[in-house]
Amino acid sequence: MKHAAFVQYEDGSKLKEKVAEWIRENEEYILEIVDIEYTEKDSVYIATITYLD
Repeated sequence: MKHAAFVQYEDGSKLKEKVAEWIRENEEYILEIVDIEYTEKDSVYIATITYLD
């Protein structure tokens, strides 16, 4: 299993767009997306993709 993480500060509105873009750009290397987790702490937004390659 591998992970990819994305961080956005102050406003997390573009985070799902970044995740979708990364998936499109790497779809030939991804066998399966196991999980996509979004978390927020104060004004820091984090997306973590867990996948198999």
